[in-house]
Amino acid sequence: MSAKITVILYILVYFELGAILIVAPWTSLWSDNVVLAYLVQRIGSAELLLTFNSLVVKASVTGLGVLNVILGLWEASRYRDLLRVIEEGRRRPSPPERER
Repeated sequence: MSAKITVILYILVYFELGAILIVAPWTSLWSDNVVLAYLVQRIGSAELLLTFNSLVVKASVTGLGVLNVILGLWEASRYRDLLRVIEEGRRRPSPPERER
């Protein structure tokens, strides 16, 4: 039972991270970021803010999110294989220790 939960959570992490990476760059959370404002003030460079809010960076982060969703779908299609690997790992006896 715990192997199934482990695999399901493993797959859900892909989907959750993918969804966050797809949506976050296009919300106000991305542009009104306190950490980014602190870094811009600390470094004294407005180019960091412009770079962080550029379409290229936002599209790249969204692309990583899409990649995560695709990997989640791929792992979901291998659900039974992942369960088998986990179960075999539990059943496998530990190798005997070498004598010196």
